[in-house]
Amino acid sequence: MDLEVLLADPAAAGIVVGVLALVLFGAAWHKFAEPNVFLSALAGYRLLPEPFLGPVTRAVPMAETALGLGLLLPATRNLALIGTAALLLLYAVSIAINLVRGRNYIDCGCGGAAHPLAWGLVVRNAILAAAAVAVSGPTVERSFAWLDMVTLILGVLAFYMTYLMADELMRQASRMARTEQSGQNGSSLS
Repeated sequence: MDLEVLLADPAAAGIVVGVLALVLFGAAWHKFAEPNVFLSALAGYRLLPEPFLGPVTRAVPMAETALGLGLLLPATRNLALIGTAALLLLYAVSIAINLVRGRNYIDCGCGGAAHPLAWGLVVRNAILAAAAVAVSGPTVERSFAWLDMVTLILGVLAFYMTYLMADELMRQASRMARTEQSGQNGSSLS
């Protein structure tokens, strides 16, 4: 089956939309719950002048929440998908800029336990952005059977759990690389 045809199926598109909404809600939750941690992470990127940090710290989780809600409403879904892709690409570019600067030690600001910057985060955000764009087109008009609903729910859960596991693996890999790097630097000083 052609990927374009698959993504035009309402159940498959619904899985992508559901996962993206959960990703956005989870990200916003962390930022709302720990605004000072997010403010510190945002400041660590050194991309914004200091007077903008406070307002942006408040605006980003509101935007993530609004986009997540927009994804769930059919009338605003396509616009929210494009907005989600743009936000994820903005995150990817911000991370890439700091990685090129050699600033892999700062926290990504994704929420939860510290997550040092890594190229995997750039790839992750680019994949999520591509998924948002891929399902922003029209879906096939067909009836939605009970099996579609089961597929949708289980698909969202499976892909979201996969996202969380991949994120934790990237977090641990970044930490291990940092520990190895600091161990090598420490041993060269002995």
